[in-house]
Amino acid sequence: MPHIYKPEERWDNADIGFPSALAIGDSWFWYVNNNILGTMINHRAMSDDHRNVQLVGYNGARLKDYVGEGKFADTVEHFLRPGFVEGFSEFYISGAGNDAVDVDMALHDHRPPGTDADGWFDDRGMDDMLFRLRQALTRLIAAIRFAGRDAPGLAPIFVHGYDYPVPDGRGFEFGLIHAGPWLKPALDRHGVPDDMALRGEIARILIDRLNDDLLAPLAATTPGVVYIDSRGILPRDGTYRDYWSNELHPTNLGFRRIFEQAWLPRLFEHGIALRPSP
Repeated sequence: MPHIYKPEERWDNADIGFPSALAIGDSWFWYVNNNILGTMINHRAMSDDHRNVQLVGYNGARLKDYVGEGKFADTVEHFLRPGFVEGFSEFYISGAGNDAVDVDMALHDHRPPGTDADGWFDDRGMDDMLFRLRQALTRLIAAIRFAGRDAPGLAPIFVHGYDYPVPDGRGFEFGLIHAGPWLKPALDRHGVPDDMALRGEIARILIDRLNDDLLAPLAATTPGVVYIDSRGILPRDGTYRDYWSNELHPTNLGFRRIFEQAWLPRLFEHGIALRPSP
């Protein structure tokens, strides 16, 4: 029975089975309507041995929340202790989007008319954000590696980025729960013109910097870290609302498309998902 364990759940339910993975992440792992983990564990290509996941984090979580004095660091440490960590054959990390929102996307205030998308970014602010993200992510990966130091091999650690969002001002609505929007208010605060082409390009550059300057280089230089590039998969044309539920979260259709095009190829490489027989 595929299952995502919340931090407070016990593992002694014989009908479910033990988790094979520890997932540490933000709303792409926690999103209530659906998320990338829910798409993953229920997908037909997944090996039955990899359909249960232990989840840590929460909606709105930042990378720094998982390490040091962060509010989820104790929970991460709990599951990296002996008695737990030996059961995990893979790890998933989702993060950085909320960190970027927290610093208003590293934007300048009120640029001259006609400023292009690149010109709206504060280079020093962007470098500072990426440096702090790199510190937190490197520290988290080091904690996982130290916890599993007695294992016979390196368990893969999957890190993923996000696809290019559309900053159209749509937030999350579920009953009495309201959250966001996240991108449009930041753009408004800094005086970015109400030009969706310009704003969409700013969002694209932000996602590219997180991927190209943080996630991809870290994976390339850290043994056992597997980078999942989710960019350019979901449409940004007139059909984008079919794939994006709001500014930051895909719909069920969107998550499935990202999983099948970006995640599955990497999971096949590690035997976590199985290619169909010819």
